[in-house]
Amino acid sequence: MVNVIFAKIRLPLFSVKQPESFQVMSSMPIPQPSSLIGALAYCLGVISGEGVKALNKVYEMVERGDILAARARPWSDGGAATPLTLSTVILRRFRVVDKAHEKKRRGEVKPAERLSKAVSGGDLVQAKRILEIELTDAFYREYVMGIDMLCAWVVREGVIDPESVKLIPRLGDTESLCTVIKVWSEKCGTAKKTIVETSFPAPALGKARVLEGSFMYMKLCDELRRLVPFIVPCEVRVERSGKVRYPAIRPTAVRIEYEEGARVCETSVGDIVLGVGES
Repeated sequence: MVNVIFAKIRLPLFSVKQPESFQVMSSMPIPQPSSLIGALAYCLGVISGEGVKALNKVYEMVERGDILAARARPWSDGGAATPLTLSTVILRRFRVVDKAHEKKRRGEVKPAERLSKAVSGGDLVQAKRILEIELTDAFYREYVMGIDMLCAWVVREGVIDPESVKLIPRLGDTESLCTVIKVWSEKCGTAKKTIVETSFPAPALGKARVLEGSFMYMKLCDELRRLVPFIVPCEVRVERSGKVRYPAIRPTAVRIEYEEGARVCETSVGDIVLGVGES
């Protein structure tokens, strides 16, 4: 038996960098396993007071098998699920600390010091130029916009308090703030199956073949930040509302055949694939 911690998370928007993309110009449709592990590590770091050091302990828990999987999918309660949609924005940021260090390495006067001198000298034109040109940058970032996400962590019984995940502040980059709506846990059994039906991302290993359902093949960072091919159950299509057309991501379920068999966790919301070719 294992314990599965579920969290219904409300997020107006989030952006999780695709592993092989620059910055976050292309976002994942869902948080990947490594993002969920990072969110869990944040919660444990706050509770223990260890801060970022908790991440290494969480990685050790993954390697020991205390944490078996972390998965997410769009929320669906059996009825019509609210679709997620993609939108690209331009972020303009002040980078005072970063730019100051760059100038310092070149042996030049820090922009912050020149800004202070310009302000004190009454040269507001120069001050504005330093502030709005030298100390800022801008880039494209793709966001996924929607309502609710279902996140799940499969862990050994007793190793993590389910209430701890209520502290999750964001899923993804700095702007991806979220609210934990509901947390619950289930004691579930595990089994080895050749045919798996799931609505959660599943590793595309061991000669995996999708028999039914809409999906995307994607490379995701797993719980230990290793790049692994995954089958992501979802349907991406262009929908229309009035005269407006927009890309929509809707949750689906798939049937996967694993020739070598897959170890799965059987939950009330469907199977979660833990590993391929394992007993």
